[in-house]
Amino acid sequence: MLLPTAAFVAGVVVLQWCAALPPLWAYTVAPLVLCSLIWRAARLPAIFILGYFWAALFAEHALDPALAPALEGKTVLVEGRVLERPRPVTPRQLRFTFYIERLDAGQGWTDFHGKARLSLYNADFKVANGERWQLAVRLKRPHGFSNPGGFDFEQWLFQQRIRATGYVRLDRARNRLLSVTRVSVIDRFRSRLMSVYEGMSAASPSLAIIRALTIGDRSALSTSQWEVLRATGTSHLVAISGLHVSLVAGLVFWLTRIVWVRCGYLVERYPASKVAAVAAVLAALVYALLAGFGIPVRRALIMVSVMMLSIVSDQGASFSRAIALAVVTILLLDPLAVLSPGWWLSFWAVTVIAYCSSGRHGRRIFVQKWVYMHIVLAISMLPLLLAFFQQASVIAPLANTLAVPCVGMIVVPVALTGTLLFSISETVGVWLLQIAASLMDLVWPWLNGLAGLEHALWQQHQPVAWTLVPAFIGLAICFMPRGIPGRWLALLLVLPLIMVEPQRPGWGEARVTLLDVGQGLAAVVQTQQHVLVYDAGPRFSDTFDTGAAVVVPFLRHSGVRTLDMLVVSHGDNDHIGGVASLLADYPADELLTSVTEKMSSTHAVHCWANRSWVWEGVTFTLLHPEKDSRLRGNDASCVLRIESAGGHSVLLTGDIEAQAEQALLRHSRPQLAAAVLVAPHHGSDTSSTPAFIGAVQPDVVLFPSGYRNRYGFPKPPVVERYADVHAEMYETGLSGALAVTLSSGDEKPAIRRFREQRQRYWQAVNIP
Repeated sequence: MLLPTAAFVAGVVVLQWCAALPPLWAYTVAPLVLCSLIWRAARLPAIFILGYFWAALFAEHALDPALAPALEGKTVLVEGRVLERPRPVTPRQLRFTFYIERLDAGQGWTDFHGKARLSLYNADFKVANGERWQLAVRLKRPHGFSNPGGFDFEQWLFQQRIRATGYVRLDRARNRLLSVTRVSVIDRFRSRLMSVYEGMSAASPSLAIIRALTIGDRSALSTSQWEVLRATGTSHLVAISGLHVSLVAGLVFWLTRIVWVRCGYLVERYPASKVAAVAAVLAALVYALLAGFGIPVRRALIMVSVMMLSIVSDQGASFSRAIALAVVTILLLDPLAVLSPGWWLSFWAVTVIAYCSSGRHGRRIFVQKWVYMHIVLAISMLPLLLAFFQQASVIAPLANTLAVPCVGMIVVPVALTGTLLFSISETVGVWLLQIAASLMDLVWPWLNGLAGLEHALWQQHQPVAWTLVPAFIGLAICFMPRGIPGRWLALLLVLPLIMVEPQRPGWGEARVTLLDVGQGLAAVVQTQQHVLVYDAGPRFSDTFDTGAAVVVPFLRHSGVRTLDMLVVSHGDNDHIGGVASLLADYPADELLTSVTEKMSSTHAVHCWANRSWVWEGVTFTLLHPEKDSRLRGNDASCVLRIESAGGHSVLLTGDIEAQAEQALLRHSRPQLAAAVLVAPHHGSDTSSTPAFIGAVQPDVVLFPSGYRNRYGFPKPPVVERYADVHAEMYETGLSGALAVTLSSGDEKPAIRRFREQRQRYWQAVNIP
């Protein structure tokens, strides 16, 4: 089954890389493809094409319904049901998934039938799972930041079948409960458990881990806990995956078999092994439903079911056959599963275990085999971890050697026993859950200590695409059975994965990337050997800011190891909010800012005008503010000019307004001319005066503005002013990250739009 499975997976994956779905007439080839399956030579290409069209059909269905662009930002009435218990995001914000059955935009009710991700900003307004509501909401099409190396929120929304996002308006007259629908026993049980966990959350931080292990809810894990899990390579411990599902199935199989063999007559009629196998599948199914039925859970459930049902049918099933069957089954049910990194990581881990354990014979004792397998897993997972996250734990084998048996064999059984007894006696169940948390408290210091080791987490650039294939081939050769001569030389095939770095600008060139951080500003300037960051975007909450979510991933993706300079234009949140997170990962050698008093760094220096420096033939000049300037706030923003050896330049202006523009015209008019201008104050009509635009004469104007931002930036009058000088205009909210290379020759700077480079069929917002 391996080659046909690989062909089917390839077809599904290729579809996910397409910018558009195939036209309807293309599906007419499907009957011909089905007929070609009878010829052996055409079988694999036919399976590939079937995988492609199966994924396309599924995608067509997933894209329906689509929110009309005209409804974005308008208050509409929706009717539908709450699909999950609202979860706290911040002290004043709750979030829940709502299934919209129909909506009314003022012209009568129309059917919709799609999921929306809604936020609530009133703690007194209560909704619960299973309730049907009429709500006044403001919606927008799925949209998220679009940057190299960053999390693709839009892709995640599509995979979750969420067709709109928005928030509930506080409209007591129109927000009303319609009815309460009956929810499943599992959902009611999950809600009861959730309430108990929320009530106990302050008792022990480890209860957040027990909550993840029992009901699959990881929202309560703190940032510090995630950092420890990532640094030690033990994030899989809080994901209900093959390890935990297999453990439950194996435990139930063992207990059922012990009990059944003592049942006399029943054993003769129904063999103990077959009864135990059925019980194991049922137990795994209940656990999967309790855990939310995520992709790793489904994969593990299918694999366990294949193995157990082979016992029932008296037919053996090989490990590889079970993996192949699990892959095909999941992709038949949900071809969009391949969009999840977890799908690839979980199947690859199981494949590696199967490859390195099948048909191996040797004298290693169990402990040696256990440690060896974790070393193999850590090395084998490296290509995928670097490709998806640009980081991997160096100490994962050491951490997992102890953590996996402790959590899997002790903590999980106690936690699941407590969960089971919770349905009978809440007191006993809670007591056992607390014991499980206490047991986790014994393991946590071990993980925390390892995470604190220097260089515990290996971080690097995203591997160049072509290096992944030789890396996988090299690893497959390395982990062949002992006795094959020279197999360790295959590690040389892995070296390009690490050593081939992204291309850097040449001498005299500068690459300027204006990142998509919503309504804010963050830009990265790279020369041949140096990197400068100008602002770091906004901070949205105590746990989320664009310094950590956008700027740091972009730097890591680009192969940046050290940050030479950070310029913080001024003190507004949409420019300074992400600075602390950025400096935590990339301490800057120099820090220039107009708000030194807001910088905790002791080496922050004021960005006074007339300072200039040269990096590899690229000239950087600060033009504003003057030392004797009395301007404050936006008008005191640091203004930076960057000029390549070829004479092309970019002007970064922060949030300067009319007064600062007048000051620049008085003091620095000859230096204002620039081919590329990052529009002052995101395109506000308090900036970009005609005189300033006339002095700059930009060929290209970049607006760092959020998609459908509440300020309406860039303002139409400002757009008209730039149109009058025939400038090309781009917005980060619509185009994603905008990159321009100032060459050392005469080539006119060209703009690269990340959404255009990585266009996918599910993107709701068309690239202008």
